[in-house]
Amino acid sequence: MNNEEYIQYLNSLHNYNAQNQNAYGEKNVKNSFFEEVVVKVGLCSFIKNQIENEKPHVLILTGHAGDGKTSIMYQVLKDLKQEFNAEEKVSEITLENNKKIRCIKDFSELSDDEKIKQLRECVELPNKGEFVFMVSNTGPLINTFGELFTDKEQKEKAKIELIDALDNNTGDIREIGDYKISVINVAKVDNTKFAVEFVKNITKESLWSKCQECSNREYCFILRNRNLIQENKDKVLDFIKKHFIWLVEHGKRLTIRSMTEQLAYMITGGVDCNEVKNYKSNEMLFFNLFFGTLGCKDNPKANTILAIRETKKCGYDKKRIRADEKLRIENNYFDLFDGNMKSILKEEQSTNNNVFQSGWIEFLRRAYIFTNIVTDEKICSRDMEDIFSKNYERFLELRDKDESLENNSDHKILLDALSMMYLGKVMRKEKELSITLNKNSGITQNVQLIIGQLKSSKIKIKKEKTNDSAFDNNSNRYELHASFDKKILNTVITLPMLNYFEELRNGIISTNIDPQLSHGVERLKAELYNASELVEEDDDMTNIEMIVIKNNKTNNYQFAIDEDYKIQEC
Repeated sequence: MNNEEYIQYLNSLHNYNAQNQNAYGEKNVKNSFFEEVVVKVGLCSFIKNQIENEKPHVLILTGHAGDGKTSIMYQVLKDLKQEFNAEEKVSEITLENNKKIRCIKDFSELSDDEKIKQLRECVELPNKGEFVFMVSNTGPLINTFGELFTDKEQKEKAKIELIDALDNNTGDIREIGDYKISVINVAKVDNTKFAVEFVKNITKESLWSKCQECSNREYCFILRNRNLIQENKDKVLDFIKKHFIWLVEHGKRLTIRSMTEQLAYMITGGVDCNEVKNYKSNEMLFFNLFFGTLGCKDNPKANTILAIRETKKCGYDKKRIRADEKLRIENNYFDLFDGNMKSILKEEQSTNNNVFQSGWIEFLRRAYIFTNIVTDEKICSRDMEDIFSKNYERFLELRDKDESLENNSDHKILLDALSMMYLGKVMRKEKELSITLNKNSGITQNVQLIIGQLKSSKIKIKKEKTNDSAFDNNSNRYELHASFDKKILNTVITLPMLNYFEELRNGIISTNIDPQLSHGVERLKAELYNASELVEEDDDMTNIEMIVIKNNKTNNYQFAIDEDYKIQEC
């Protein structure tokens, strides 16, 4: 006996060998293993509650292709004790309480004429006491929605209101053009939890029991990868979660399908049971496959998987970490690993002189990231700082935990960064922060023109619960915002912004920052300028306020230009 069918299923989830037959949601749902590995998300309970407790309306689940919309519909219908029919584009179901629901499996698959016909019928069904549950990609939904209206002005207004609902993403029922509609944009819902739960599901014991009876089990790298993940579950799941959050914070939100591809491939390497052979011990390890490498060598073919391409760009294994001293200099990495991982490294050391092999230190770093046995909190925090960034651990605490920002260091990083931006150096003892006109060249100007003032004590960082938190009763998620005088500003302080602020306060000037980061910083500065006390102008005189920056303090000087263009100090 072997596990051939299950391994084939895992390989069908990625496109490493162009064999992704389950790329489309309905194909995956029909597979016999789907029920075993499916990850139930909090959004399912939210939708079920809408259908059971709210008045009839049109509920539209939208987002990008691969966001898991079909799987969500499947789970919701299952919770409602209804069967999901993957073959039918449109189906009518009746609940036990006689509520009727029209289900559209994928609005995007319909022809243009069918889209218009179905949408016109669906928006009228709530008036007849019936619900509509529709899945659609965002583009076709917006383009078709305007066709419900004949008046050009009404058409544009309705499309704007629909887009506004997509952006706000509260799931609230609202009237758009007299139609009762609830829109949930899955593309704006945090999906990073999926990866952790999916890895738990695809490695659970019940799916791997047949492997114990397989004649190839002694050298099967697929089974070894599964066992290594189980042995190092806490470290593996912790890194995977932090990695996908890191991508989101840097503007690289992956779909459920993209994450699935990488996580399935990291176990199988695209190899089926009948293709398993006795590979080199370090060649097909799961942490190498996750990074798109084979042993110490890069595997360009793995770049066909989007999530692996993005992982390579992060370059975690290229960063110098303080654990390198044990890994590279002392070659004392046996104290850092245990179990099967320790045996694999021991075999590598005894058979090869890997210390001089290209890619060996990167291999050790990947092994360390996923399978080290370090439990000391200080060392773990140090590793997180080295692999990600100094502020990442604190950022995750603020992002996921229901706690207030009482730590003054959270506020100081913003104040210090603003001081560097406006004045060119950190001025912590100043009661007021001067907004100045200066060059963004990184060169400190000792004399600058003041255009506004901000009281330093009023500049804070605040937490705001995200809209998509309403979709999951089991957890909340927060965004960071700057605030001035207790007024919360609109600009979201992202992780890249926090890291940029940290570099600024340490005197590191970057002249080539990411456009998304630059936009966020400039938007924040604009909001602070609008909130500041501006320098007033008299009718007869023009006041000019200058700041002179000295080594350890600043001096402010006021000048006035009268009608005769004479300058005098005020």
